[in-house]
Amino acid sequence: MRIFTLTLCAAAATALLAGCNRKEETPPAPAPAPPVATEPAAPEPEPATTPVAGFHHSGNFDAAGYYMPTQTIRVGPWELQQMGVGAVSDFAAWEQGDRSSTFGPIVLEFADTSSPMQVNELGTETHAVRTRILPSGYSMDGKAMRFAGRDPKLGEVTFEGTLDTVAMANAKAQGASDQPVLTGVLRVGDNTYANTKFTFFAGD
Repeated sequence: MRIFTLTLCAAAATALLAGCNRKEETPPAPAPAPPVATEPAAPEPEPATTPVAGFHHSGNFDAAGYYMPTQTIRVGPWELQQMGVGAVSDFAAWEQGDRSSTFGPIVLEFADTSSPMQVNELGTETHAVRTRILPSGYSMDGKAMRFAGRDPKLGEVTFEGTLDTVAMANAKAQGASDQPVLTGVLRVGDNTYANTKFTFFAGD
């Protein structure tokens, strides 16, 4: 009996020692969550511009002449050649319903640069195929100009600009000027041309 008791005590001591030496097992820490991808912030949309509607002019301004862009503005083969502006009487006649199919108080003219060259009535070589965009709406007071028109090939065409009255007066006095007299934003279809500048030619 004594031997059996000693055996039980030895077994209990061994179990107790093993329990003391066993390290407490802890569950592994969860893996850190992968960083959440963030989309770049969308750019602020440009403020919408209300399209010019109707035909309006005010003031006794003299802005008649031809305005040539100082930079090349091309949409496909079509390149802007000039903007024509009529006299105050042309604005008044248009607004009273006297309208031409080839000329308006404000007209933008584009040339198809893929078309052959030819000599016009002034002896100047130009592209044979050209298109004039007449106004579907405009606003003009001799300082600020807004224009809207449409062409089957070019789509919607708009311009919003400001005349430099000092530069304009000098250009009118000289008949022409290499200095810009008109600056604004031109939109042709889906293309936008900011800070578009035009010089002036009074015409022959």
